[in-house]
Amino acid sequence: MDAIEAARQQAAKLHQAAFARGIDTSALLSFVTGEAERRGIDVYPLSQGDPQLNGGRALYDSQSGMILYEDVGSDFDKAFLIAHEIGHVELEGASQDDLTEEIDPDRSAEAPAVGAERVVDYGSHERREIVMDLFARELLLPRSVARRWHIDEQLSSEAIADRLQAPLSVVQQQLLDALLLPAITPPPAESAAIPVGLDESQRNAALHRGSAFQLQAGPGTGKTRTLVHRIESLLEEGVDPGAILVLTFSNKAAGELRERIAAKFPEAVTTLWLGTFHSFGLDIVHRFHDRLGLSENPRVISRYEAIELLEDEIARLPLKHFRNLYDPTLDLGDMLAAISRAKDEVVNATEYRALAEAMLEASGELPPGDDADKQRERAEKCLDVAELYQVYETLLQGTDSVDFGDLVSLPVRLVESEPEVQQLLASRHKHILVDEYQDVNRASVRLIKAIAGEGKRLWVVGDSRQSIYRFRGASSINMSRFIEDFPGAQVAGLDINYRSSSEIVDLYRHFSMGMKATEGALPLQLHAQNGSLGKRPELRMATTPDDEIAVLAAAIMEKKSQGVEYQDQAVLCTSNNRLSEIAASLEVLGLPVLYLGSLFEREEIKDLLSLLSLVTDRRATGLVRAATLPDYALRLEHITALQQHLREADPDPLGWGTLADEVPGLDDQARENLKRLSTALGDIPTNATPWPVLASLVIDRLGWARQAAMANDLQGQMKGIALWQLLNFARNSISSSGLPIDRLLSRIRRIVLLSEDRDMRQLPQAAHSINGVRLMTIHASKGLEFKVVHIPGMIATGLPGSNRPPRCVPPDGLIDGTEGLTGLEAIKAGHEEEEECKFFVATSRAQNELLLYASSVQNDGKNRSRSKYIDRIASVIQQQNSPTRLSLNPVEPEVLSLDEEALLISEKQLGLYDRCPRRFLYTHALALAGKRTESAFMQMHSAVYDVLDWLGQQHSESTPSAGELEAQFTQSWLNRGPVDHGYAEDYRRIGERLVQYLIETRLGRKLVKPEVLQLSFPEGEISVLPDEMTLDTDGKYSIRRVKSGKKSSDEFDRIEYTLLLEAAERQFGHGTRVEAVHLAGETQEQVTVTDLKKSARLSKTRSAMSAIAQGHFPAKPENRTCPRCPSFFICGKVPAGKIAIKK
Repeated sequence: MDAIEAARQQAAKLHQAAFARGIDTSALLSFVTGEAERRGIDVYPLSQGDPQLNGGRALYDSQSGMILYEDVGSDFDKAFLIAHEIGHVELEGASQDDLTEEIDPDRSAEAPAVGAERVVDYGSHERREIVMDLFARELLLPRSVARRWHIDEQLSSEAIADRLQAPLSVVQQQLLDALLLPAITPPPAESAAIPVGLDESQRNAALHRGSAFQLQAGPGTGKTRTLVHRIESLLEEGVDPGAILVLTFSNKAAGELRERIAAKFPEAVTTLWLGTFHSFGLDIVHRFHDRLGLSENPRVISRYEAIELLEDEIARLPLKHFRNLYDPTLDLGDMLAAISRAKDEVVNATEYRALAEAMLEASGELPPGDDADKQRERAEKCLDVAELYQVYETLLQGTDSVDFGDLVSLPVRLVESEPEVQQLLASRHKHILVDEYQDVNRASVRLIKAIAGEGKRLWVVGDSRQSIYRFRGASSINMSRFIEDFPGAQVAGLDINYRSSSEIVDLYRHFSMGMKATEGALPLQLHAQNGSLGKRPELRMATTPDDEIAVLAAAIMEKKSQGVEYQDQAVLCTSNNRLSEIAASLEVLGLPVLYLGSLFEREEIKDLLSLLSLVTDRRATGLVRAATLPDYALRLEHITALQQHLREADPDPLGWGTLADEVPGLDDQARENLKRLSTALGDIPTNATPWPVLASLVIDRLGWARQAAMANDLQGQMKGIALWQLLNFARNSISSSGLPIDRLLSRIRRIVLLSEDRDMRQLPQAAHSINGVRLMTIHASKGLEFKVVHIPGMIATGLPGSNRPPRCVPPDGLIDGTEGLTGLEAIKAGHEEEEECKFFVATSRAQNELLLYASSVQNDGKNRSRSKYIDRIASVIQQQNSPTRLSLNPVEPEVLSLDEEALLISEKQLGLYDRCPRRFLYTHALALAGKRTESAFMQMHSAVYDVLDWLGQQHSESTPSAGELEAQFTQSWLNRGPVDHGYAEDYRRIGERLVQYLIETRLGRKLVKPEVLQLSFPEGEISVLPDEMTLDTDGKYSIRRVKSGKKSSDEFDRIEYTLLLEAAERQFGHGTRVEAVHLAGETQEQVTVTDLKKSARLSKTRSAMSAIAQGHFPAKPENRTCPRCPSFFICGKVPAGKIAIKK
């Protein structure tokens, strides 16, 4: 239980005690005034701006025993200010003064795990105010009371707000906390594994003085305890708390340290500086903003916000390899990752370009061949990055923004270049302590060196074998270079492991001997305090990956029968995808699983977002998903009839509710359900802000919060937690054009596309008390411990995982400490080391038992090898080749009914089915329009395709005049292009060039009107319509496919090209040419397909047609495709009924 939850529970007790005394606690102002007076505190209202308020809104004066508050606003506002001050008195004591400058009554108890909030922590004063705000809200309306009123008395959130005369948003937030999150109970008192006192190695480390000191702390050795004791010992010696700087790598770690220190030194914790490197860097930026050319409070932008800043610029840049003129999101994301990596090394845009140019020059000195070509391409990509880097820095400066990398790199350059700043910081932060030193990047080390100087008061703790954050520039080399960085430094280790049995300690100690990260570290010589438990770690062998889950499930139940609770067992994987597969199977088997997974892929979240989309979507695509909800059930026939009617009637968003009686093909029950849904959504304006809409839907309109609160199973509870996480995410406003709801949905798509939603898989604190098996990645398990740890996936391609270099490899010489290696070689070496560290971290989470799992056969029947790590620990594990397994019932594939008509589809439709059968279902079987916000690039391409359609209709056999083409382009541009965009002319020039290139490819060729080509198969007919046809001088036809984008690396592997080729040869004979024209890449190539591949794809075509006829439309999830799909939010379950394929 953290400080916030403890404060809320204390406030609830005060409320309950007052109610028990007969106080009318719903009369908020008189209630809190009475609470103050019971404590001997006088309460006085003052006019806004009264000098006695010292510029604040309220204050507590300990000497006079008074609370003063501004007499402004509603009684709730006044009551909240008083309750806030009572919180200071209750939690901090009556002897401390307080001044409250601002309040936030409806704030969330936890910051969302995306954007700037993910890395930027609150300062001590801000954190205190957050605690008091939440204390105040709980005092006025305890969660238990809100829950009782809503569930037992069936009061809506609006009714509760009316009863208390409180803001609706405050009541809704309290209801969300009360209904969607499990109640937190204080943990039972247990005898701690770590003794009360410090062992000798801990004590020596904590009390070290006189030189820089590095503590190498292996797993479970009491690293945090030693760090806390170090801080306490400094305070006991009389060191000014304000002179102590404690740097961590996560807000969670900072919070835990703060609470431990506060237990003994509550006043000191408000003065010492304790937080993340990024928060400390931001503090420096705030203090010295003028020297950096920034305002006092610059905006900290996330990666997806940086992409929004840059996407309009990419069209104007002379890029060679990353000139994506359709959707540059991923290319920009990859380039920004390269820029972030450069900032980790404190390399600016000019220095980056110099490295890239040197790399290009060096590639020219290599002997001609593949190596030289690949090196040249990598150098050219680095030059693309350098081009963007320069523009990006200009944009950041111009918009008064900084990104995460700047939060450390800017302070480094400032402190290193300005002695006055260095002296100010060094004189203030005399004692510097760094947690998890193995995770620092070079920028962080340089910042420490700049402030600490020789480091005589520098104290760091870490373990090079647990360095698993290479992707953000962390490197264990900083541990081994500590003495070099701080001459005269001393290094020591901790001797005793308090976490694990000797069998488990022996395993990871044995493994560590061959680790690359061990080089330069002290030998790992740990004594296991818990001794031997007689349980050697096990390797349990399975056949297939599915069988591995069956074996894993049996082991979990086996340990439960032996007395190990589910919550004391953890399953650790390297991949979120594998965790999702395991979680789904364990849930089917009835095992309680504490796993949120990908938030935006959860069924209840897609349900809610689909309903939300209806508020702004004229075509009401979300109805197909809403129709699967029991209260609003419709059949597929109803959906298709409704969609047809909406296309004809073209009502405003939510207008379908008034058309229910007009739609032909609906029965009475369908009309009633449609009207019921319309009533639930009907009065929401299209320009509504998302959070209030979502809160209203979840709490009152749909009643899902009540259902979650009353759920008696873990799956029901997890639905509530997921809904709370979504609402917490939706609190942040999004500044851009368009309707607020559309902006939110677009932001979600981009976050998922960039995998920026990973931290949203982390559970809110309230969920940690649930008794379910913990499923998490190895990265997420860092710092945790469990009685039993299960590690599946111990196969050759699982752990260690394959090395996948980034698309933008760092230029040679960028990464400090990799002299003599190319950027690619440095990435490879770092990957191998990190994979070893991940295995070390995973195995060292176990306290009593460690179980490893490996499958020997792939799902397709091919043999697979086990992980090479198993060979390194074979002498300290036991292997079970025939372990117990549970029976997994295979999931029956969903089958939809089709109208019994001969199948007739186009080659493009079949191509879509090949890529994703589910999208085919939505697009062609149900004829759903789908909705997504089109970027300027997409609008430009829409205008281009409009021109291409005109060419196909009006000029399939001729070339238009320049005047005709210009007139048509202008018309298409005005109808479809980004005409209101700030860079509209740049986009127009690009679009005009795309069309002009197509015209150029027509020159000197005889155009022929394209005709539909038919392909007949036993399963049905495929109609193939070329975009263009020419009759060449040799008397043969050329069939042309025209696309506005660039050719992909696997372009001709797509089934549509094989069908084009087959149809052309059947119609015009062998030797007919098929050409692919890509306008953005300015390429035209003849399509070639080997006979073997053609035969395989034609066979695949027949199988696909057969699957369509049988009603099989499974989804094919793909991280880089799904978020861009118009059906992203509705994808999943569909109603019952019949469908017909729309050609």
